[in-house]
Amino acid sequence: MNIPEGLKRVVLIGFSATGKSVLAPFIAHRLGWDSIDLDDDIERAAGQTIPEIFQAEGERGFRAREHQAVCDAVAQDRMVIATGGGAWLHAENRALLADDGFVITLEARSGTIEARYAAAEDDSAEKRPMLAGADRRRRIETLKAARQPFYALSDLTVHTDDHVEDAVDYIVSALQLRAGAVLQSESRLREIRNGPGVDPPPIHDYGPDVGCIVETESAQYPVYCAWGLLERSADVLERVNLPGRVFLIVDDAVFDTHGATALGAMEQAGRTVETYRVPSGEASKSLASLSLLYEWLSSHRAERRDVIFALGGGMITDLAGMAAATYLRGMPLVHAPTTVLGMVDAAIGGKVAVDLPSGKNLVGAFYQPRAVVADIAALATLPSRELRSGFAEVIKHGFIRDRSMLDLLDDSADVLLSPAAAVSDESCRQLLVDVITRNQSIKAAVVSDDERESDVRAILNYGHTLGHAIEAVTGYSAVLHGEAVAMGMVAVAEMGNALGLIDEALVTQHRRLIERFGLPTQSPAGLGRAEIVEAMSRDKKVVGGKQRWVLLEGIGSPVVRDDVPQEIVSEAIDAVVGVR
Repeated sequence: MNIPEGLKRVVLIGFSATGKSVLAPFIAHRLGWDSIDLDDDIERAAGQTIPEIFQAEGERGFRAREHQAVCDAVAQDRMVIATGGGAWLHAENRALLADDGFVITLEARSGTIEARYAAAEDDSAEKRPMLAGADRRRRIETLKAARQPFYALSDLTVHTDDHVEDAVDYIVSALQLRAGAVLQSESRLREIRNGPGVDPPPIHDYGPDVGCIVETESAQYPVYCAWGLLERSADVLERVNLPGRVFLIVDDAVFDTHGATALGAMEQAGRTVETYRVPSGEASKSLASLSLLYEWLSSHRAERRDVIFALGGGMITDLAGMAAATYLRGMPLVHAPTTVLGMVDAAIGGKVAVDLPSGKNLVGAFYQPRAVVADIAALATLPSRELRSGFAEVIKHGFIRDRSMLDLLDDSADVLLSPAAAVSDESCRQLLVDVITRNQSIKAAVVSDDERESDVRAILNYGHTLGHAIEAVTGYSAVLHGEAVAMGMVAVAEMGNALGLIDEALVTQHRRLIERFGLPTQSPAGLGRAEIVEAMSRDKKVVGGKQRWVLLEGIGSPVVRDDVPQEIVSEAIDAVVGVR
């Protein structure tokens, strides 16, 4: 075969699942050479799988091993090398692989890549740590776009969506026709080493227990979810590069348990910690409480490099987050939610706010944390009513995004509502971690697509329009947030049915699942339709005087409507509040 004398290697680069490992042996066979898969070599040398290496050493540790594997591979001649998707991003690797080598980018459409993951016998998301996160398709597209300028430095691009044999024929032919001229180029190696003039995609060295990653226009951060995370609080702060003093803002109800755990872990690691205890309850989420926080931060001379660590439920994440967003025009923020509501909703997405007497969350901002730390062990001490309340948001996620999760919730309600059993039951513990992580991923995917609620994020308000009104007219004390949302979901289900969007069976499913988790479908006595309507008119989601409703056209198919006739709204409110 007419292969140029100076050619020592053929290098396959490109995104994962584009066929590098599959094609390398076929090409080697046609050339009479050997082939090597760098990922396989890394695993053999480490005695660990790649996910295990990522968990133990982070991406930086993995990339160091990958560079050594590149050095070992280029020491051998007449070799076809299949690289990992990120190896080519680093200048030293590019220089080593391209010198006396012919570099080929394998390309495939995002849909093809996703389909190959789905068809794999193993769990491809777990086998590829860089693709772990809320929405695999979006993660594929994001990473591919970021890496494309680097892949474009190669000598040849081959599309692999179709038949493998065609790709092999094309590559062998190109080697015969083009490799000689490529090796003689004086500028090629310099241009490959210098790169495309942009920085490589950021390294996600967030360590173990990352359930998903939020990626918005303004920020990118990990959401940790595991049992016992508060005992490792200091490690998380180090992982996300927050070296300053810690200002621990904690709900008074959890200070003696989880607050003591976090405080002890951070002080044992040598961190300086200042602590502020906030009285429990929604009433603390006020301008007055925010002002007291400002005075406390000022008295301790808080600096911009210091970090606010918000430990508690949704009230704390909102209040402490508002302080972090505004004091010194912004301080680093870490949320450590201790409730289901905080873990799956309030702590993710960057919405922070305080209430006014006239309405909920009317003074607020979008301010993303540096990390979210969800210690599932905190749920074991959560009061039963608070626990049930949080699952309203989980149920909401099922109706707007995840049909199969609704069946899981129905089947597992008794276990999920008994988190204390998880202290001694590994299967219960894992179920809680899986369900919470699944919901965090749903929330992360939505807010990553729409950080500031311009379109897609509005679907997260399913059940909230009426729910917020019920909270307001009951003084944010008689009804918990999740209880109000549960009633709100029943109302919008009734609206959807009246509009012909959904059938009666889906309305019944709403009621049955909500009741399965011990949540109300009827408001407390004493409320009237008129005061509910008045409270809804002050809702921040009103646009041009029109009330916007998130409705369903089916499970997983939410739609935002501002044309719901008033009589249908009244009937839906009456179904929950009653005519009083």
